Amino acid sequence: MPKLIMRLERLPGSDAPTNPRHIVDLGDHVRAPAASTPLARWSASVAAAHDPCVVVDVEGQVLSLSASAAELLGCSDAGVIGRPLVDVVDLVDFETGASRPDYASRVAPLAVLAHGNGLMRSLVRVRHRDGSKVTIDASSAPLHDVRGDIIGSLTFLAAVRG
Repeated sequence: MPKLIMRLERLPGSDAPTNPRHIVDLGDHVRAPAASTPLARWSASVAAAHDPCVVVDVEGQVLSLSASAAELLGCSDAGVIGRPLVDVVDLVDFETGASRPDYASRVAPLAVLAHGNGLMRSLVRVRHRDGSKVTIDASSAPLHDVRGDIIGSLTFLAAVRG
């Protein structure tokens, strides 16, 4: 079975050693082993990311999140993997302050699964265990398999300050 091979290359027009590099995938996606499926690769990248981000599968279950996302969402990263996003994050209604608002299934990481193409963005408010509330800007993109079917979503998070 072929291995997924990657190499680092300089960005076009770059000579300086301090310039960033990008990864070029040289592998055969059609014959890649199951461990290197698109969701597995995204999940591994997100788990190692410094930025707050999360991957959910097509059912809305958390597959991976960065440590900074777990902190921002007020949950432990170990306790959320494989569980529905709406069950592990205490979403709060903006108007009433009630937990699990009616629109919970329409927040960006989940709504993008139903709509398929394009980016989605939403503001969400979460309550941490200590009772503090944080407003978060969530920007989500659908993830597709080689046939173009939606297999999950990738969401980047940012705290809204102000």
